[in-house]
Amino acid sequence: MSQMLRHLLWLLAALLGLGWGTASATTFLEFQSTYLGSGSFQYTMKMMKDPYVTQAGFYGLYLSFTNIINQSTSSTNWSYDGTNNESPPWVSWSSDGDPLNPPYTNTFLAQSSESSYRLGILTNSDGTPTGNGAIITLWLAVNDLFPGSSGLVGYAWLPCLVPCSPDQADNSPTNFVFDLVLVPDIQINRLIQTNGVVCGVDFTYNYQSTLLLQASTDLNNWTNVAYIWTTPPETMWTTNVSLGNYGQFFRLELVAGEYTTNLPPLSSALALAPGTAAKADATTTTAKVTNVRLVRGKVMVTVAAKPGQTLQVQAADSLGTVRQTQQTTAQGTSATVGFDAASLPNPTYFRVTPIQ
Repeated sequence: MSQMLRHLLWLLAALLGLGWGTASATTFLEFQSTYLGSGSFQYTMKMMKDPYVTQAGFYGLYLSFTNIINQSTSSTNWSYDGTNNESPPWVSWSSDGDPLNPPYTNTFLAQSSESSYRLGILTNSDGTPTGNGAIITLWLAVNDLFPGSSGLVGYAWLPCLVPCSPDQADNSPTNFVFDLVLVPDIQINRLIQTNGVVCGVDFTYNYQSTLLLQASTDLNNWTNVAYIWTTPPETMWTTNVSLGNYGQFFRLELVAGEYTTNLPPLSSALALAPGTAAKADATTTTAKVTNVRLVRGKVMVTVAAKPGQTLQVQAADSLGTVRQTQQTTAQGTSATVGFDAASLPNPTYFRVTPIQ
């Protein structure tokens, strides 16, 4: 069985009081946007220590930023690329994608001739795309988020403060912080009991997945209780055995982003595999994603391949569910395909499979 990412999700419940709680999701990237006055904005990104990401690298930062008149960055690893004439216009910085060890912080400054601002978001309340905010393109060395993969390449959309005309200002505060979570969290609602006996758990999760329920008497030593298939959006799992026989504390672990029966016995210990830090290598003859960038509102994905090789490029969500697929044929040692950013999940990861 492939080693898989396991997102620890806690439910601590006293059997007598039946209290419960959940842990917040793990933040990979904090993106803070601040309006400094006189059309000046500061954007600070902080890559946090994430238990599922061992290293990461960035390819580019793109901002929907109108009427730019000045800009800078605090790092020599980044270079300013300029702006374009799209609507809304984008300004961008590019990086070499070298591996970075968290925690990592970098700050970008930009100034507009506009002195008003608003919160730039990906879509309106009715779901129509706006093309506002920021996009970060990156690669990750992960704990096998996709079975068999040591690294992922993709992008994420980041809401942030952006300049605008006075009539578009929305009275947003001068500081806004967005936390990018790569792995979605589970909302645990309650323990289920019958005649005072704890016999199940009720939780909310919007993906078809396989979870592992564990129990403990001391929060240090854990016993595997059962594998659970989710029934989105809410799962009410019960058993005819008292869960109190296993302990008074419980937790859920995400072991697969799909329904699977290819699982070890409950008596086996599941280990979290260490990630392998490996920057995408464009010289390899094995088909793989090597870069992601934003061009004219499209996310352009570059893959390395053999000349004449036909490839299937997939865009997937955090659990590996494929949302879009495109086919291309490499004319040389690489090929490029474009995806519409507004129609994909946030974040999105790309992977490539040779067809021939």
